[in-house]
Amino acid sequence: MSETLEMLEKRWRAACRLLFGSEPCGLEECKEWLSANTEPISHHKSSLSGKEVISAPTDYCAGAKWQSFDEVDFNKKFQPLSINEIKDIDSLLSAISDRSSYSGNVVFGKSSHIEMSSNLNDSHYIYGVGRNGNSKYLAHCTIGRLDEDCFGCNGIGESQFCIKGNRTHRSKRCFETWMVLNCSDCYYSYGLENCSECMFSFDLQNKRHCVGNLELEVGKYKAIKERLKAEMAERLAKEKRLPTLLEIVAAGKPAKPKAAGNLSPEKEAYDKARVEAAFLLTTKLIFGKPLEGGIDLYSKWLNRHTRPILQAKSAASGNPLVLPSALNYQRLPKDRLLSKAEALEHGRNAAISREDAESLSLANAHEKIASIAFFNIEFMEGKNSNNMECAVCFESSDNYRNSLTFYTKKSACNFWPRDSEHLFGTDSPFSSQFSINIYSCTNQVRCFEIDCCGYCSDSYFLHNCENMKDSMFCFNVKNRKNCIGNAELAPEQYKKIKEMLVGQMHSELSAKKDLRYDIYNIACRGRKA
Repeated sequence: MSETLEMLEKRWRAACRLLFGSEPCGLEECKEWLSANTEPISHHKSSLSGKEVISAPTDYCAGAKWQSFDEVDFNKKFQPLSINEIKDIDSLLSAISDRSSYSGNVVFGKSSHIEMSSNLNDSHYIYGVGRNGNSKYLAHCTIGRLDEDCFGCNGIGESQFCIKGNRTHRSKRCFETWMVLNCSDCYYSYGLENCSECMFSFDLQNKRHCVGNLELEVGKYKAIKERLKAEMAERLAKEKRLPTLLEIVAAGKPAKPKAAGNLSPEKEAYDKARVEAAFLLTTKLIFGKPLEGGIDLYSKWLNRHTRPILQAKSAASGNPLVLPSALNYQRLPKDRLLSKAEALEHGRNAAISREDAESLSLANAHEKIASIAFFNIEFMEGKNSNNMECAVCFESSDNYRNSLTFYTKKSACNFWPRDSEHLFGTDSPFSSQFSINIYSCTNQVRCFEIDCCGYCSDSYFLHNCENMKDSMFCFNVKNRKNCIGNAELAPEQYKKIKEMLVGQMHSELSAKKDLRYDIYNIACRGRKA
């Protein structure tokens, strides 16, 4: 066993003692259970060494060349292409085929003891993790930041000692919690805010010592909790897994929520023109002239590699709802979805009986909680305004059809933008502006089709690049400018070629509302994954 896995085994057993009161199984024994229902990561072979290469984004075309991040020679020099090799995008991609190689096992910043993971920064003791940062002691987790001692979690942030958490934020010592914020010591619960010591509870705020939404005296709650923890530990030791919250709910009978159909908040007077103006400005900066006709004409193209929102209906009112197609939101039972207002009303009024709380077990939980298990899919925190068809927003404004939006303004068709503005068709961009179709990137400005890059500006079609300026169609290089196909050109020559290539992109997009090439398929000359 490696040093990384030895340390994680110790941390896993410590987390189990906190959550279950014992050490029911080893980390390796539970890996299939822990990695189920996380975001996918893909496995490849390095074309240089044959070593295993892990990629967190999985959209790359089949047949592309791969290399491990530690095999990249960022200082390698390349000869400029001839004018005949850059007549158009097709000839350019043919000319750089030997330079086009995707990279996996990507780790940035001060990191150590990273295995079977990619797209990480400033993290330590990590195994089987994709797209996380500033974390330590994680195994089999995807998408998150600032976490510690978490196992089998998906889409969590600023959390500690959590197992099988989904969209858990700023929470501690939680198991099988979904969409919880500022919570501690909770089990098998959904939609909790500022709660502690809750089990099998739904859509509550500022509550303690609840079982099935029923608030109990401390002694009674602790007795039930200890009994349930022992049952979980026994079953986990025997089966190497425990049922998910959704599996338990799915086994129950259909029910109607205890919320009236008129509890949705008064509809805001939205102004989509603000987002459309941002789209026109951003496309003008990227292509030299705007893409006309509106965002919706280009939505299929923009959503090609993002997590587009899904349409749903409230179980209480039948009103339309939107939910992300990632982080397991898409797995929620469609007949049990509520708006936030409906869910809070339901949570205040729905609870199991004292008799049911005292007799609740893993074996009968599906029967006991069937009447209270409903799922709020709207999550708004802080000051938000003019966010149209956006399901989850933190301190954001003027956004349209984003899946998750954090501290972002004037954007559309994005998944998980943070601290950004004027973004369109992106997935997991941080601190970026005026960019289109950028993925798993940080600090991008006026960029297009950028993947796994940091601190780039005025650039197009880059993969695994850092601190690049005025560059196009580059793989695995850093600290350069006026590059095409990894080779630096004179500024005047670069500008002339750029105008020609960008003009081709604008013409194709204007005519077809789509572009054949993207950063995920150019290494295969347009083949899809």
